[in-house]
Amino acid sequence: MRARRPAGPLEARLYWRRRRSGSPLPGRSSLNAVLQTLVLFATLAGAAPGDTVRESAPAPLLVPGRTSPADTIWMRRRSLARRHYETGLRLEQDGANAAAIVAYRLAVRSDPGIADANYRMGRLFLAAGQVREAVKAFAAEVEAQPGNLTALRELGLGLSRLGEHAGAIERLEALTRRAPAEGENWRALAYARMGAGQPQAAEADLRRALTLPPETASERRDLGFVLAATGRDSAARVEYRRAIALDPKEAGACVNLANLDRASGDLEQALAGYREAARRDSSLVPAVMGEAQVLVELGRMEEAGAAYRRLLRLDPGDVEARRRAVRIYQTLGREDVALELAREGVRHDQRSSEARSVLGVALEAQGRRREAAMEWRRAVALARDAGAREGALSLLARLNAAASDSLRAAFAADSAAFERERARTRRRAVPVPAASDSLPGGPPREAVPGRPAAPSRTDAR
Repeated sequence: MRARRPAGPLEARLYWRRRRSGSPLPGRSSLNAVLQTLVLFATLAGAAPGDTVRESAPAPLLVPGRTSPADTIWMRRRSLARRHYETGLRLEQDGANAAAIVAYRLAVRSDPGIADANYRMGRLFLAAGQVREAVKAFAAEVEAQPGNLTALRELGLGLSRLGEHAGAIERLEALTRRAPAEGENWRALAYARMGAGQPQAAEADLRRALTLPPETASERRDLGFVLAATGRDSAARVEYRRAIALDPKEAGACVNLANLDRASGDLEQALAGYREAARRDSSLVPAVMGEAQVLVELGRMEEAGAAYRRLLRLDPGDVEARRRAVRIYQTLGREDVALELAREGVRHDQRSSEARSVLGVALEAQGRRREAAMEWRRAVALARDAGAREGALSLLARLNAAASDSLRAAFAADSAAFERERARTRRRAVPVPAASDSLPGGPPREAVPGRPAAPSRTDAR
């Protein structure tokens, strides 16, 4: 059968190409037309004329073994989280605790499962005295890393500090079941049980801890605390002395032993104990506080004033210690020192009602009554509770009752001017949205993990 002549230019091009190759396409003309069309498409795509069934290159992300787009995004987030975490470590080493918390928080947001970030954040919150925020961070760490038993222990201790003793005991009992050979876990459980009013169980836990090596001064000190709390002072003294002998840096046991001496009336021995504790740890506030109080009881006011000044350098926010220091220096006739101490309190916290009241007392002692009245008005305005407000109002009332008529008129004018200024300030104030993330405020304080709260201002566990 004779081949049909091409009808158009494109068909003619294919026809003559086939004739030159010497390999005519067999079969029906309709099938040939289909195959010719495929050859045309292959030619236009850059393929060889006879290569009509050629597989195109696969998309890179669809090749087996390569990551999907979702995996790539997740890997980037994990890498970003790691960078934030490492930034937090550097900031923490530099002492920039608030910035370190921000970095750790960013790390957790990028990768909620990242290890250690929540735990380190909780430790920093503890150092700042923000126990509730610390508990949240430890709980998040335990949820993300169930194997982090240290975070679980800190979570239990934090709950106990918040007064949530049942939850604390439940978690710490679970911890001792998972790691019964760790004495620190039994010590933490004893702390929670002591807080819950279970001294016998706490004593049993501490004696269990002492059977597990190594024996520590902290365990001996805590056992002494439990014994003293249950009226066994002689046995408590033995445990405190053992703790002091075990660790040359143990200062808490020195404080607790000095507390027993002070309670028994041996003030000189108590003073020696507090000073030994301060020698071992110069930053231990209960040691310096105990020294200052005993010196006052001994009537050694110059030394007591110096001790209170050391205490205020360690804890400038202790308004009661500042009030006592001001009174001591007023008794010594050192009104200038008393006034400077009072001003330091206001500089430390300008919005403290109590600090303003102390400054008013110091000003009144120097005869500066109008200035004293102004500080007490500020104290009333800044008071956060009824007690502080009533205290400042009573000081104002006493001052006004003892004033002359002309001074009362000056007080009234000052009070009116003060209220007008407050009204103007309120009108100018612009509301600021509350931050969604709380950060540690004020100077960071070193926290001792597992140290129970003291029953008095000078006891240390």
